[in-house]
Amino acid sequence: MIERDGLGAAARGLRQYLLAVAAKLDAPAWFCEVDVPAGAYLALEQRLTRFPDHETALLWDEGDGWSAAVESPSGDEVIVLAYLGEDVLPAPEAVEAFVKDLYREEYPGRPDPPDFRRPGAADGFDDRLAAYAGDPVGHP
Repeated sequence: MIERDGLGAAARGLRQYLLAVAAKLDAPAWFCEVDVPAGAYLALEQRLTRFPDHETALLWDEGDGWSAAVESPSGDEVIVLAYLGEDVLPAPEAVEAFVKDLYREEYPGRPDPPDFRRPGAADGFDDRLAAYAGDPVGHP
């Protein structure tokens, strides 16, 4: 299993990748977990017309990539509505287009998890993350 510490190139790259996506979306807040399995949560300011009483968010994990979700009525959990389904690390512009389609109620992406990879697998994923480490807000 791959080990990530909070200061390594893969961890720094993940944070830079998330910063790039958050900048595209003007996301007011985000959180990430860099250990295996890595994951992230980006809060979105706008609510969906279909769910006016629920906060909207983007979730990311290193197995399935990006998904759109709303908070449950209790706020204790999130309910995934759709997965982007292009790649585990799609370009920030692709994530932005996914969100725009979501707000246009065009039902983007796919309903089931894409299962791109097994978290922690030695498949070059950490190298892909590390490629973002040197670029403050862009992508490789």
